[in-house]
Amino acid sequence: MMKKTKTEIASMAPASVHIDFNVMPKHESDSLCRVLARSVKEAFKNPKFAAEYEQWCKERRAKGMT
Repeated sequence: MMKKTKTEIASMAPASVHIDFNVMPKHESDSLCRVLARSVKEAFKNPKFAAEYEQWCKERRAKGMT
């Protein structure tokens, strides 16, 4: 019988995460960018997500932010 283990996953607020691309090997930054691009593409397939993004853009434009 296999022993069950509990996995804990820590999270960090996005503002506290810093990625220094200057010290990251190019193949790793390329891989990270591919994963990010694929994730963003998938997110925008969700109509609710796309609508929320459009609303956010509209609010930023109204405030004079681009």
